[in-house]
Amino acid sequence: MDLGQVYPMVDTITYIVSVVGIIAAMCYLFLTECLYGSKKKSDPKFIADIQASIKDKNGLDSVLKNYEIANREIERRENITLLIGSILITGSILVLGNTAKSENELATPIYIYAVTSILLFVLWLFVLHCTSRELDNLAYSYVKDIEEALSESFGYRFGIHRYLYSKTHKNNKTVWWLRVRRFFWGFVLILLSIAWLLVSVSRLTIR
Repeated sequence: MDLGQVYPMVDTITYIVSVVGIIAAMCYLFLTECLYGSKKKSDPKFIADIQASIKDKNGLDSVLKNYEIANREIERRENITLLIGSILITGSILVLGNTAKSENELATPIYIYAVTSILLFVLWLFVLHCTSRELDNLAYSYVKDIEEALSESFGYRFGIHRYLYSKTHKNNKTVWWLRVRRFFWGFVLILLSIAWLLVSVSRLTIR
C-alpha cells in the first residue's frame, strides 16, 4: 500500500511571526546598549545640598532615610518587573511546548499560538522591562549622588551602588559578564522565536 511521500510544509504566518520576534529581540539588544551607553551624570548641586544638610544630626537622619526609601523603590520595582515577567514568560514557553507537542491535534491554526506566545514576551520586554530599566537608571543615579556626598563627608566609600559600579567598570567600559547579563532577556526572546521558527518548518504533509 502506497502511503505517499512525506514533504515538509512551512507554516508561513508562524514563520513570519518568528522572524518578527527575532527582529524585536535585536531591537531590544540595541535599545539596551543605548540605555546603558548614556549614563546619567551626577548632579553637583544636589551633592552640595546634601553635604550642607548633613552638618547637623537631623539633616543626616533625613538623608539616610531618603537613601533607604530610594533603595526600597528600586527593589520594589525590580520585584514587580520580575514577577510579571516570570508569569508572562512561563506562559509563553508553555504555549510553545503544548503547541509543539500536539500540533497535529489542534483545531486552531498554529500561528495564533505563536502570536500569543511571542507577543506576551515582547509586551513585557518593551512596555514594562525597558521602562523599568530607564527608571532604574534615574534611581541609581540619584542614590549614587547621595553615596558620593556621604562618602566625601564620612571620609570613606559609602554605599553599595558606587562600590559595585567601580568593580564592574574598567576604563569606563562594562565588564563582559555584566553586558551578557543585561542582554539575557533578549537572548531568551531570540531562542523562543527560533523555537517557533522550527515549529513552523517542521510540520509534515503526506502526498
